[in-house]
Amino acid sequence: MNHSRHRLIRHFLANLQVNVTAMSYNQVWSDWRELDYTPDYNKFYLICEGEGWLKIDGSEYYPIPGQWFLMPQGVKQSYSVTDGPRYTKYWCHFTAKIGENNLFDLLKTPYFIDTCNDREPERLFRDLLSNWTSDFATSPLLLKASLYNLIAYYLEHAYGSEDGIRLDAAFEPLQSVIAYIHSHYRDNLTVRNLADRVHLHPNYFIRVFKRHFGTSPIQFVNNKRIEEAKWLLTTTNLTLAEIGRSVGIPDVSYLSKLFKTMTGFSPSAYRQSNHLLQVNKLQE
Repeated sequence: MNHSRHRLIRHFLANLQVNVTAMSYNQVWSDWRELDYTPDYNKFYLICEGEGWLKIDGSEYYPIPGQWFLMPQGVKQSYSVTDGPRYTKYWCHFTAKIGENNLFDLLKTPYFIDTCNDREPERLFRDLLSNWTSDFATSPLLLKASLYNLIAYYLEHAYGSEDGIRLDAAFEPLQSVIAYIHSHYRDNLTVRNLADRVHLHPNYFIRVFKRHFGTSPIQFVNNKRIEEAKWLLTTTNLTLAEIGRSVGIPDVSYLSKLFKTMTGFSPSAYRQSNHLLQVNKLQE
């Protein structure tokens, strides 16, 4: 996977918002069957035992134990029991949004992975189920954390599958903008010159960019600049003025204000805290 595509996927995942709408572990009913419907939520099925049939976007599957299926939101699908023993499975209905978009509209992933007798997926689903049924005040946070872990496992293993992970073709123009930002963040970038690269009116470009990334183009540029400033603060002895010129924010006062707004630290405090961390690691 090329660097610009990899960076774009990382940005998507950094802005991912998730929510569990239903889940359980059970054997399906004898009348478990629905044909050609389009859900407004994503589904995970981890098959533990039994037999059955799925149809996702026109392709038919007969999942076997150990296979983990993703059935994305907005995709026509079907399911049914067969003549054999009914499925016992972990299942989860969930949303996964980046801005206004479903994650799996942006990232085209395989519809299933083989867990290869790995016990980790079952453990992850058990954690999710435990948090789903918990009455603790913190359980909504833990539930989201469990779902993030499930999605991360699925995506990591989808990377290594035959089909891998692809970006939706509609994002090729925006991918070029992201690559340009990463190469030219030191320059005086404006919305107009970014919009010109994809031949869009600046106002429309801002709306498209924010709808897909959950942030404005200039906020995205500043995020990149601050990430580079953090790296330079912790790996060099450059002054703040030198760092500002290096990352495209030569106004030291503005750089300090923006840095604190985005990190909660002044640049000097950030440098000092990370210096102390490195000293402590050396002493361990």
